[in-house]
Amino acid sequence: MAWADAQWIPVTEFHQFQRESTNGSPWISQEWKSSKLFRELVVSWNLRTDADLGVECQVQTAGNWGRWWHLGHWSSSPSPKRRTSVRGQRDSSGSVDTDTLVLPTVGQAVRLRVRFSDPTQTPAVLKRMDLALWSPASGPETPIPAAPPTPATQAIPTILEVPQKSQADYPEGVTQWCSPTSLAMLMAYWGRQTAHSEWDLDVRTVADGVHDPGWPGTGNWSFNAAYAGSKPGLQAAAVRLNGIADLEALLNSGIPVASSVSYAVLKGGPKPENGDGHLVVVCGLSGSTVSVNDPGVRLSRVRREFPRAAFQAAWAASHQTVYVVWPEGRALPVSPLGTW
Repeated sequence: MAWADAQWIPVTEFHQFQRESTNGSPWISQEWKSSKLFRELVVSWNLRTDADLGVECQVQTAGNWGRWWHLGHWSSSPSPKRRTSVRGQRDSSGSVDTDTLVLPTVGQAVRLRVRFSDPTQTPAVLKRMDLALWSPASGPETPIPAAPPTPATQAIPTILEVPQKSQADYPEGVTQWCSPTSLAMLMAYWGRQTAHSEWDLDVRTVADGVHDPGWPGTGNWSFNAAYAGSKPGLQAAAVRLNGIADLEALLNSGIPVASSVSYAVLKGGPKPENGDGHLVVVCGLSGSTVSVNDPGVRLSRVRREFPRAAFQAAWAASHQTVYVVWPEGRALPVSPLGTW
């Protein structure tokens, strides 16, 4: 399996954002220097309100601090003028694939620019932003360190009881709603863990809340994180991990994740197929298997197990992308691979 570098940079302090010029103009962040060079960047954001406030997110990368790349217009409003990705962004310096900035050469630093539909708002209305940096291997392949063996006394893995939901229950989403269905499962899990029943939503409601008419569809990673993270008391990020040890650390701390995988490879195929991107909720890991809630089957079959090797190969197709959803005030575990 190819080695790569990922880094997750959480942004929770916004006092260094400055107006670009006069009132009503965008806010510009300070520069964040990455400890790792990167070729791809995903940005996600959470607002402190689920009211109809629009936010536009742009990003600029070093070294020449050239053009600003649009990574989406977000709002809880379904209006395509208020919530949409931006097509047609491609030149010699890079391109945007719906929610992902792709660079032809490595970047070293990032700046953000945000604009709100209400010009009186400031970056204080943001709970958090998350920068997910990724680069493929350069030079000889270097394996990601394996997780230490599990002690015999802990040989039975923890399986998190994530509520099960199926996209097959919805005729309009049976082949398309893996992302909002997975997100709905994560939100329902925390709703039941913390007695926040308002987080346990019907899949159709979540699908409407994350739909991106510019893609079009419900799989925009940033928009899924924005939707869940806009709920009071909840936060969410769309990030990339360095390997399965990071995933295991989150699960062991009681945090399930939704992983983006190649469905063909997950089911044993030799390579990804066109359009086979899929989201599954990872509920537990053992030495040989991965337990998931798979939204792509009937409700009675949602809890499934796949060989660990097949899952890792399928997950690599998205460069180890996940949705992490967790309550405000709850700390993340330490990343064993230095990802965050």
